[in-house]
Amino acid sequence: MEKKVEECFFDKYSDDFEEYFEKYKMAKIMKKPEYQKIKNDICAIKNKHSNIINFLENREIVDLSDDDKNAVLEIFRLEFEMHFIERKESFKLGFKEAMVYFDSMDMLKI
Repeated sequence: MEKKVEECFFDKYSDDFEEYFEKYKMAKIMKKPEYQKIKNDICAIKNKHSNIINFLENREIVDLSDDDKNAVLEIFRLEFEMHFIERKESFKLGFKEAMVYFDSMDMLKI
C-alpha cells in the first residue's frame, strides 16, 4: 500500500506561517477536550465578573474588587495553559512538517 504524502507548509504557505498555524489550530487544537475546558472556564469567569470583560476586552479603566483581581489572575493562568497547549502542538506540527518534507525529498530511505 502506497503512503500518500500530505501537502506541507512549504508547498502551500511558505509566505504565511501564521495563517497556516491558525488553520491547524482551528482544526486540531481547539477541538481538544482540555483546550475546550480551559476556554469554558475562562468564559465562566468572565460571565461571573462583568468588570473583567470591560477591563480585558474593552480596554476600559474600571474599579476591580479583590475578587475581580483574583479572577483576572486566574484568567491569566488559564491563558498560559492554553498557550502551552498551543506551543506543544506547534512543536508536533514542526516534526510532522519535517517528516513530510524529508519524505518528499526522499531523505527517509535508509
